[in-house]
Amino acid sequence: MLRFLGSAQQPLLGLGEALLARYPGRFALKPVQLPKGFEPIPPTSEAELDAIIARLKAKAPEWAALPPAGRAALLRACLDTTLAATEAAATAATDAKGSYGQGIGEELVVWVPVVTGLREMVEALEAGGAPRHNGTRRRKDGQVVVDAWPSGMEALLWGGFRGELWLQHGKEATQGELYQRKAEGSAGDGGVALVLGAGNQLPVVALDILHKLRVIDDEVVVCKMNPVNEYLGPYVRKAFQPLVDAGYLEVVYGGGPVGKYLCNHPSIASVHLTGSAATYDAIVWQGKPKQGEPPYTKPVGAELGCVTPYVLVPGKWSDADLEYVADSVAAGLTNNAGHNCLKAELLVTDRSWPQRKAFLEALRAKLKSLPNRVAYYPGSDAKHSAFLSRFGDAEQLGPGDTAADGAELASTSGRVEMHATPWLLKTGLTPQQAATQDENWCGVLQEVCLDTGGHPAAFMAAATDFCNDQCWGTLSCAVFAHPTTQRKHRAAFDDLVAGLRYGSVCINVPTLIGFATTKLTWGAFLPGGTPQDIGSGNCAVHNTLLLDHVQKSVLRAPWRFHPVPFWSPSHRNLEAVGRAALRFCANPSMRAMLPLAGQALQG
Repeated sequence: MLRFLGSAQQPLLGLGEALLARYPGRFALKPVQLPKGFEPIPPTSEAELDAIIARLKAKAPEWAALPPAGRAALLRACLDTTLAATEAAATAATDAKGSYGQGIGEELVVWVPVVTGLREMVEALEAGGAPRHNGTRRRKDGQVVVDAWPSGMEALLWGGFRGELWLQHGKEATQGELYQRKAEGSAGDGGVALVLGAGNQLPVVALDILHKLRVIDDEVVVCKMNPVNEYLGPYVRKAFQPLVDAGYLEVVYGGGPVGKYLCNHPSIASVHLTGSAATYDAIVWQGKPKQGEPPYTKPVGAELGCVTPYVLVPGKWSDADLEYVADSVAAGLTNNAGHNCLKAELLVTDRSWPQRKAFLEALRAKLKSLPNRVAYYPGSDAKHSAFLSRFGDAEQLGPGDTAADGAELASTSGRVEMHATPWLLKTGLTPQQAATQDENWCGVLQEVCLDTGGHPAAFMAAATDFCNDQCWGTLSCAVFAHPTTQRKHRAAFDDLVAGLRYGSVCINVPTLIGFATTKLTWGAFLPGGTPQDIGSGNCAVHNTLLLDHVQKSVLRAPWRFHPVPFWSPSHRNLEAVGRAALRFCANPSMRAMLPLAGQALQG
């Protein structure tokens, strides 16, 4: 019923959005704020690391023996401490990265999946490791699909969305394997896990910590912050203060030498990292040839990158449709200055699609309107320059450099010149011309044209083969297909969704939302890579329903979503929406939903 009501109110929200759009002066984007850098945190000494690991190891059996209700109580306490940490953390992240029209809104919103994941884990633990879902269906080939999200009050907000967990072939919908083993008395004594924190986004670090605490190895955690965003370490610690106080979590600092010391520490039982395949290889192979068994014998879970494709299925779109999808593609490109493993890298189109040129014009117009950002991540400027060297005629888009001449940005590697880089767009490439094997990790986008004559069914088959066989990685992809096209070519569209070998397939929504939907999995298409060829990784995080043996997640969104979605890079009220969303996600209720809906209408 709540899902039906959520979908039914979409036209009303669209009307409210249109009425408020008549008064654009009331809600304006905020001024650009350039990055200020941050003061580096000294590395944790080896003596301190030894003492921390010893304390954690002593607590590991206690954590392993803690029943689900006890864990739920700790995580419920973390909801309050996390909410208390968000404002200061978002301000610190904005100071370090800059702000481009939305104040601290973008850095507030990144806490939403953390709060959501915490609350959902509380619910899962209170259900003994087997929380309820919305039911299952079986595909014609026998594959089981679990209807995972949304449910409850969230369904009113996410009208028309549906999140699915597709299980590996031959597997049934079982849940909470770890907790079933514990109930049978076969769980171990735990251990100390090392989480190597991602340097780009705070929720990756926080959700990786929760992943190791409760899913795979039942371990306590030492988290080493990445030097790129180590300033967030104190906020991670404050957010999870109940876990820290109980002795189950600690946060440490340092670069490569500290990471190497921790990986090789005899009391570290396993490692989890979100980062690059090069980092995984450095840990597992230690500079030796990738032949036979790797020299590093501890389990290493990895969520790595991807050359993320955004597939545009040819169809008949209105001008408003073209602008809406262009906004979604721009969100996938520009968020966090393009420093995301889910960043839109490739735009896959049909060369003969009659509206291809009109879409590209809409995308150009959107990118021209968005402030150029300072590429704060080490090495991203070099990747931007390399792209421009390879594609010298790439379009340079945006309003121009917003930084003062000669300004500098403090970083952990010294002081670097501060300048905003233009968005780069290279169109009209053939599959052979495109760079499909390396992540760019910056604000650049390639359009790859397939020659399928504008026929939707033929295009969908060709796009499946191109994405699977020519694009490196299996982490996430996005597909934009008009509902009429989906209906007219139902079998071809179903084959496209089923055939894409990606851990997260996002339909009519940016891949950002696949990550943020924590009841779904996030990680490689499973069973994943091998030590010899790790690809996008070998595991999946999030999955707060604790489904076993997931192959991939599929997130289906409506063709148009009202009001202005929070992922839009042009959202004018994101700070207020972020604060209201955090309160709602911590405790979904009608009382919390109404302020959120009111703020969202002002976007």
